[in-house]
Amino acid sequence: MVGLTICTAATVFLILFGENVGFEIALVTGGKLTTGFSNVFSRFVFMVSLLNVLVGALVTSFLVYLSMSERVQDVGIMKATGCLASIAFGYFLTELSIIVFTSCAAGTIIGVLTHFACVNSLNALGFSISQRPLNLWAILLIFFIFVVASHILGTQPIIKAIRVKPAEALSPLYSFGTTSGELGKPASSKLGLTLKVAYRAVMRRKSATRRAIICLAAVLTLTTVTIAGGIIASQTTQGYVERAVGRDIVIVGHPDFTRQYVNLLSQFFEAKETESIDYLDQRYRISESLVSELRAISGVLKADPRLVLGTTVYEVQGVIIDPEEPGQYILVGDHRSGEALVVGVQPERIINEWLIFGRVLNETDVYSAVIGDSLALEMFANPQKQAIRVFEKNFEIAGVCLDPLNNGNVVYVPLNALSTLVDGQPNYNLLFLKIDPSRRLQVLAEIEKQVSGTMLKLLELNEILGKHLNFLGYIWSFVMFLPLFSLATATLCLLSYMMLSVTGQQREFGIMRALGAKPKAIIKIVFTEALIITLISGAIGVFVGLVFTFEFLIPEPIISHFTLLSVVGWLLSALGLLCLSSLYPALKVVKKSIVGALSQP
Repeated sequence: MVGLTICTAATVFLILFGENVGFEIALVTGGKLTTGFSNVFSRFVFMVSLLNVLVGALVTSFLVYLSMSERVQDVGIMKATGCLASIAFGYFLTELSIIVFTSCAAGTIIGVLTHFACVNSLNALGFSISQRPLNLWAILLIFFIFVVASHILGTQPIIKAIRVKPAEALSPLYSFGTTSGELGKPASSKLGLTLKVAYRAVMRRKSATRRAIICLAAVLTLTTVTIAGGIIASQTTQGYVERAVGRDIVIVGHPDFTRQYVNLLSQFFEAKETESIDYLDQRYRISESLVSELRAISGVLKADPRLVLGTTVYEVQGVIIDPEEPGQYILVGDHRSGEALVVGVQPERIINEWLIFGRVLNETDVYSAVIGDSLALEMFANPQKQAIRVFEKNFEIAGVCLDPLNNGNVVYVPLNALSTLVDGQPNYNLLFLKIDPSRRLQVLAEIEKQVSGTMLKLLELNEILGKHLNFLGYIWSFVMFLPLFSLATATLCLLSYMMLSVTGQQREFGIMRALGAKPKAIIKIVFTEALIITLISGAIGVFVGLVFTFEFLIPEPIISHFTLLSVVGWLLSALGLLCLSSLYPALKVVKKSIVGALSQP
């Protein structure tokens, strides 16, 4: 079954590709991306994987149902000749098992090959992505889940067909799930002929229609999550990075120091080795007078001097109210330690606009800190109820920020407090300048002039920001192939349903054509049937998919007019292509001669 193969391949690809790039379903970082960014990807992987399993099982059940509806007379013959129900069930179950195992095996192979192709493509684009050994346990688990889920739902139509009495099964008037004489609820007389005939056909096979709507709704939920979630998550994560790194930012510092900073910033998308340097080396110092001169340059919008250090930081336990005994207090946290980048900043001059859980530093803070997301997850149990020790001084944690610097292992503290702990006087070793992009060349030339004669150099961060955005863009571009697979699965389901419906209506269409109806009228009826099914299932699937996207996938999503237009455009295109696919069975039925259609039982 193509649908089951596609769902298995998509799930295997997502899990393996996620492990290589740095996000895993267990929220464990793989050396790239920070924990906060990994969390966004991991939620996406988890949600899409669950939907893939559900869709794969539902598609299998639906197609088995359609198959059994065409073979119900075979069941009647088997039972009429004395075949036991258990033997008949075993025969059809064996067929199902062969199809399921073959589809899952093919999907697993396709998923692994797609994973290799995407990782090699990222390496070809200049990103250093190491090829990890295949996680065989994950592959086997996915294979097992799809096989079991498909068997559980796939056997239901078989059991229902086996229970049909031989006399009913052999009757030419019997149709699995309904009877050809059951016309369903009459349509309103105000509806046109095309809509009335289409509505009657849809309501005739209630069981098949209900199953088709459920199956298509699940597939379109998956399609909506991958389209809306993919587009919104791509722009949101890129927005997070741009807020953290900053656009139109120039850093001024010693060449060795700026190179070290860029390497630390690049840990987000590639594992670069950093040199061991003395952050307090006198060569790296930037004087207060130079900071004032550069701040006064026309076109410099903001100057943010910083003291950047690398050191070991320590977790400090916090005290919280015992949730089980409200009157008691308990300790939270441990005594963990780790290497981190400590950055002293002047809160009123910070140019970054991180996504922060908690609050930002303000001018009145003395011993407060904002820590990176990876550091918060790896070292702290409840960061905002704890403190962090830097140079034997405890800093209360005010917030947690999403920051690609040093892969999220960073601590921001007030510069005056850090300088006091280090050497007792204000000290800068890196200067951030936000410049006017419309006057870029003039401003850069003036900065170069001011720092000439010193050991300091300037470096624009737009290039490294572009690499961050490109890395995220390429990842989501690969993931955005998934809606095409989902659309193929939806098309398969709708075509299968329409073929069953058209087969049951061939005699009616033959009578209509004999009475003078044109082929165009038949095509309109079949298209209207598909439109009814698509609109109902689409309304359910799109609504549920959008709820999942906004409620569970992305914290503080960034939604622009372009984002909305992109999502709406993609979803309308998917639904439109789905409806157009119904023209195939319509064209097929009108090509049959009137005599051939009337001879249909």
